[in-house]
Amino acid sequence: GTVSIRPSVYMAASSDNAVNASAEGPSLRTVVCGLSLPSCVFNSSNPFATALEDLQALDASAAGAVATRTACPGFVHDEATMKWASPDGANTINCLGYSPLPFEYYTGCLPQLSGAKPCWLSISGSAEEVGAMVREAAALAPSLPGGLAVEINLSCPNIAGKPPLAYDFDALRDYLGT
Repeated sequence: GTVSIRPSVYMAASSDNAVNASAEGPSLRTVVCGLSLPSCVFNSSNPFATALEDLQALDASAAGAVATRTACPGFVHDEATMKWASPDGANTINCLGYSPLPFEYYTGCLPQLSGAKPCWLSISGSAEEVGAMVREAAALAPSLPGGLAVEINLSCPNIAGKPPLAYDFDALRDYLGT
């Protein structure tokens, strides 16, 4: 049970296992941070990854992993300013920010999935909050047969009055040094 931390990249590829050919044709299987993915393509942290039902649908899909919506302690969803639309039912235009559901919601959901593919737990918060969530994720990881990776979201642009930390190099350096 290892927890892997990686930047927000949703089309994963490994230099030693990027695209393999076999008798059945090319394969999209890959290995990222030691986790085997049946496909290098999986969802981003978005409105379609919010509730348990969303995660179960992703788990049942051809996606190579299941990524949660970003959980951030203390985040308050504001219906007046946080909007989204899905013009084609598959893609979104949004200014939602983080999930309205807490980190503990997602740590409760992930064990309810099939375990057939890795899970990506998306989180954000202060360095101290993120550290605590990573420790909790590490404790959860052994119970997830497909494995668990943690994504630390430092670039959400949809939080009013709070520029993304990843855009402020001095602040990012301080954050990563914590």
